[in-house]
Amino acid sequence: MINMEFAYSYIFIITGIVAAINIVFWWWQKKNKKIVAVQIPFLNDLQKAQKQASYFSLGNIVKWLRNVAFVCAVALLTIALARPQSTTEEKSASKNGVDILIALDVSESMLAEDLQPNRIEAAKKYINNFVSDLESDRVGLEVFAGKPFTQSPLSFDYNVIRYYLSEISTDTIDQQRRELGGTAIGDAIVAAVNRFTNDDERTKVLVLLTDGEANVGVDPIIAAEHARSNGIKIYTVGLGKKEGAPLPVIQNGQKVYARNPDGSVYKTKFDEKTLKNIAEISNGQYFYAGDNASLKKTFDTINALEKTEYETETTVTKEEHFWGWLLGGFIAAVIVGLLQFIPSLYNHKKLK
Repeated sequence: MINMEFAYSYIFIITGIVAAINIVFWWWQKKNKKIVAVQIPFLNDLQKAQKQASYFSLGNIVKWLRNVAFVCAVALLTIALARPQSTTEEKSASKNGVDILIALDVSESMLAEDLQPNRIEAAKKYINNFVSDLESDRVGLEVFAGKPFTQSPLSFDYNVIRYYLSEISTDTIDQQRRELGGTAIGDAIVAAVNRFTNDDERTKVLVLLTDGEANVGVDPIIAAEHARSNGIKIYTVGLGKKEGAPLPVIQNGQKVYARNPDGSVYKTKFDEKTLKNIAEISNGQYFYAGDNASLKKTFDTINALEKTEYETETTVTKEEHFWGWLLGGFIAAVIVGLLQFIPSLYNHKKLK
């Protein structure tokens, strides 16, 4: 941010006072000018005629130019004496702050509609709001199903995070491939730990959002202990109704709901006990989000919990700009001096 300011702004006040005194003095002299006691008939008319005749004379033109140059010289030199400066302020966040990695479950069960319009879109909405409220915190983004994938490393560029977030769907990971299907909560935690830097001055937080139970990969409890040993606390968020919700699928271009082999409607479920244990082991906290309102409240709470005091380092750079004004004032003063001699030279030539 660049601002223009004057180091000695009081110079303008002093110049204004001096100018006002001179104007008052000039007005007083003009008012008290002696009046001729004897007036000669037609003398005033003669004087007016002479003035009109000499209005465009060299002497008058030079006098007018000299006055303009004098005013310019005073104005420019006054600005130069006031020392104009451009001030550049650069603000940067200090190292104090929070590193937040958000791990979002993108398994197909996230299409359940107990959150509106569905679990994954509701999660994306409130993650986006959460990121928009950040100031000094770095944030990263990870998605997982049967395997975890980093969408964005830890960064202060919140616009990039929001862009990657908008692109996330259940199709982000091809879950038709055998090794990519399922819900690998433990693997997601281990991958997240590897994404954090070894900066001890920053708090490290993993926000894990899932609607399923771990059914592939590393044991989530072992992964939580690994996170704790690396100074990372985990906020786990269980998405969806505890009793489960139907899972919409598209068949022949129409939306239907998945069914169990016996023909009953399939309902998703998650392992709340494991999510609570993960949070407790890592000194974090468990949140249950069964609807949009509770999910919003969850992110509001996490945001409040991780509001740490941080310092902003402000670098102020000042650049002097009086040289140009000083040069302009000097040139104007020289012009005044030169114009002072032109009438006398002109009159001298006339006498000759």
